[in-house]
Amino acid sequence: MKRLFAVICGAAILLAASACGDGTEKISEAYDVSLTATVSAEGEKVEVNPFIYGQFIEHIETCIYDGIWAEKVLDRKFYYEIGSSGLSPWSSAGNVVSDAQNTLSGGYAAAIVAGGSISQKDIALDEKEYSGYFWCKSAAGCTVKITLSKGSDSVSTTVTVPASSGFSKCEYSLKSPIKTSAAVYTFAVERGEGIFDSLSMMPADNYHGMRKDTLDRLKELDAPLYRWPGGNFLSGYDWEDGVGDIDKRPSRRNLHYMGLESSFVNEEAQIASDIVKLRYLGFYGGIEPNDYGLDEFLLMCDYLGAEPLMMVNDGLGTKEEAAAQVEYCNGAIDTRYGRMRADNGHAEPYNIRYWGVGNEMFGNWQLGNVPIAQYVTRHNEFTDAMRAIDSSIRIVAVGNNASSWDDSMFASCGGKMDFIAEHMYPLRDETDVFTHLNNMRSNLQGRVKNHRRLLEKYPACGNVKIAFTEYAYSEAVSSSRLKDGMGVGVFLNEVIRNADVFELCCYSSTVNATQGCVTTEPFGAVMQGAGYTLMLYRKYMQKNFIAGGVRADRALQLDAVFTASDDGKTISVGVINPSDKAVRLTNPLFEKGKISRHALLGDYYDSYNTVSRDEMYLKADENLAEVIAPAMSVSVFTIQL
Repeated sequence: MKRLFAVICGAAILLAASACGDGTEKISEAYDVSLTATVSAEGEKVEVNPFIYGQFIEHIETCIYDGIWAEKVLDRKFYYEIGSSGLSPWSSAGNVVSDAQNTLSGGYAAAIVAGGSISQKDIALDEKEYSGYFWCKSAAGCTVKITLSKGSDSVSTTVTVPASSGFSKCEYSLKSPIKTSAAVYTFAVERGEGIFDSLSMMPADNYHGMRKDTLDRLKELDAPLYRWPGGNFLSGYDWEDGVGDIDKRPSRRNLHYMGLESSFVNEEAQIASDIVKLRYLGFYGGIEPNDYGLDEFLLMCDYLGAEPLMMVNDGLGTKEEAAAQVEYCNGAIDTRYGRMRADNGHAEPYNIRYWGVGNEMFGNWQLGNVPIAQYVTRHNEFTDAMRAIDSSIRIVAVGNNASSWDDSMFASCGGKMDFIAEHMYPLRDETDVFTHLNNMRSNLQGRVKNHRRLLEKYPACGNVKIAFTEYAYSEAVSSSRLKDGMGVGVFLNEVIRNADVFELCCYSSTVNATQGCVTTEPFGAVMQGAGYTLMLYRKYMQKNFIAGGVRADRALQLDAVFTASDDGKTISVGVINPSDKAVRLTNPLFEKGKISRHALLGDYYDSYNTVSRDEMYLKADENLAEVIAPAMSVSVFTIQL
């Protein structure tokens, strides 16, 4: 093991700092009060796994649909009867009937006779090309006109559908002449009649159905690992609904949020509930179209150069379904599900290493929840079934060490888990930024302390590490702001200090939803506070933690952690300065090396970004004469020795 060196650090509060042209900063009127910090690096190095900078995406709100997925047409497979009040986003005119017998995807189809039409409003369009298609079955053929309009501005195209006894795919393209969030999409039959299903329209620049602007931001984020598909969504999800021909996949209720059909006394009660829930969940928060499924997720991971953490449903799902999912992903082509994967266009196995069994099964809000005495048996049976397909996979088990749950998992599931998951959503504090950050810090420190106790208590389980598969601030009502990004920095600093018990972490959520690292609007995607911090640490922090800490005036609440390259010639220091004063850090090493700083800055603690306004931004400075942590900032200093 490599021995690393001691670092002595001091700090002074500064009233103000202004940038000079050479990348240094001109300091005015420094306080006489000085701060000291000692970082001891005499111990052996501890490697920091890059998977601590991972992400989590789930089928909730607009994380997937309208966030990552590019589809413009809601309920394109007609889950609800067309025009049903409060449920369907479609309105109709003329002779239109919802047909439940002749469908492509298993919901309804739209039977439309000449003069009839269906339409949707509030479609967001940019001034660019859109590509679309629909499926039609028409015995004598028909003519369809698709129109995009906003007031007097409109563009349309006509598609001639040949006669067919079965469904055939018809494609079209349109270029929007205007930029608007309130366009109307109209699908009209001008001649003949037909049965229509699986309508689609996307920006022509989509990447296999995904928004290019979102993917551009995710490329910048450069997360090394993504967890999917949930989350609470997981316990009611059937992975087979999301593979195969995208237009033939069924739309399903999001069972966690919309409720099981069997839980309603009658259809009227279910409809009444659906209307209320769709009003605040949004359409995609309640209905899952299964357009973005397992293969699309893995295609995205491949595009982003990220490792997947694949989750299996042990709520309403079965161990047989979980084993089939492993076989689909990792099985040879001569197996049943390996052949299915090949038939879906992926001949070679995905060879996924990380697998999560279940989500928050300790909670009564989770579908399929059972007492821990029963659950440990379920976990072991799932793990055995999955490892019978691929013995090399690494298992993330459901954990909750803030309760007695983990004691039972360690006592009964030794050898059946490589990691135990923890989730944490500390309280936001909107009045005091220091409390806001300390809520993140103290929650995490408590989880780490509990985990170390379990490792000592159950040595036979081996070195089971923490997989922090969800963390963010709770009850978020805004985008991830500057102070939330600082909170993520505090989280990462604490994880790095405890790198020996961590291998992976997944921020929740990547896009939109719970304070997403990236938020999307109709005409763009932007990075937010959590995303900037994760991006900075992922790019500039080094591979090894140097043990130590920072001693500073409690009024500052300065949080810093040191990392070093394998050869010890590059030092990176992650510094969270939540105070409204700049802080100068002094260190003998700073006088010996070339220093750069990459910092997240903002106008206010509550700063957040939109497509039209940047209140947060990154600033890079090279060849610094002094090491200064700007006020209200997240900084990574790199010293080349």
